[in-house]
Amino acid sequence: VIDKQCIFEKCSLYDINLKIKQIWNMETRKQFVKAGMLALMVACLPSLLMAQKEFRKWPKGCSPQEVGELVSQRFVAVPHPNFNGNPAPPNEITYPETCAWFGALRYAHITKNKKLLRQLEERFLPIFGPERRLQPLPDHVDHTVFGTIPLQLYAQTGKEIYYHMGMWYADEQWKMPRNTKHREAYQALLDQGLSWQTRYWIDDMFMISAIQSQAYFVTKDRKYIDRAAAEMVKYLDKIQRPNGLFYHAEDVPFFWGRGNGWMAAGMTELLGMLPEDNPNRERILESYRRMMNSLRDYQKEDGLWGQLVDDKTTWTETSGSAMFVYAMVKGVKKGWLDEATYAPLVRKAWIALIGHIDENGDIDGVCEGTNKTNDRQFYLNRKTLPGNMHGQAPVLWCINAFHEK
Repeated sequence: VIDKQCIFEKCSLYDINLKIKQIWNMETRKQFVKAGMLALMVACLPSLLMAQKEFRKWPKGCSPQEVGELVSQRFVAVPHPNFNGNPAPPNEITYPETCAWFGALRYAHITKNKKLLRQLEERFLPIFGPERRLQPLPDHVDHTVFGTIPLQLYAQTGKEIYYHMGMWYADEQWKMPRNTKHREAYQALLDQGLSWQTRYWIDDMFMISAIQSQAYFVTKDRKYIDRAAAEMVKYLDKIQRPNGLFYHAEDVPFFWGRGNGWMAAGMTELLGMLPEDNPNRERILESYRRMMNSLRDYQKEDGLWGQLVDDKTTWTETSGSAMFVYAMVKGVKKGWLDEATYAPLVRKAWIALIGHIDENGDIDGVCEGTNKTNDRQFYLNRKTLPGNMHGQAPVLWCINAFHEK
């Protein structure tokens, strides 16, 4: 015997009570019961409820709300950092700071935190004046991603000055630079519909996807998202391996943790914006799922992933792990991944990740900036930098993904 009132109370927590109420109120209710269809629905509820619960009931101190406030305010409090912990003042805004700033802006929007938005805008305004020298030029893939910040500021404030600055970065990524010694090589890339900043390094496809996706977001012009998708497919062809993971570069056959994280986050960022009718969508989604499936196999006992993803004996690296969590949370919520399979895995990883964040909001276990090198030991010997923006950024992305509907 099915207790109808009990079903209504439980299901209302998960936004599916309306459907069941409709079934109970249908004139053909008896036929549904006789046919066993209602029983089948009820039988399926436990796995549905379990998957949803994984993202809702958190131990104290682990909820995305608590961690989001801590890490976003930590970002506001920290002055512009130099690269890899260099204590000297920076010559420009580095891409790790850009990625964290981008995450903090999205967090402000999702949580409707106007105070935080104001703080993040105030951090930006000196770039129009006394800190103008810190503005990167769109002359490299790691510099061009800076355009995501003004585009997010435009999306949230409507101020035209941010629009024009941000779009300059997105457009320059596909425009031949004026003074270059590599005109022939760059033209060959442009002739293929690719950015002249193409390198086939593993981190490129977050940087390119982020700026081009944001340009599409504010303009609705398909050329930005479509060319980013075509670029992504080219990278998939070049550096994704049969196991779904990615080499750092074509000539560096190691599955570096954060490098794979950049690729996971890049595909996620792109798929989140890419229209359903884009001809490359299914290819990118298939590659994304293949990667996520492989990551399931390489998750360590502590819930995270190693500095070299395919070797569980390597030390736990948090920035790449956070990027994997971001990709999986988004995948579960968007329906790209099976909830029952991935939600428990994500829960374990997120709680483990929070264990690496201190009371100030700094995450430890973050691999320092790492150039491609064809030497396995080189990756194992990398230093870790607590509070480095390479790690702060993807923690914010995870929080945003948990908050998004």
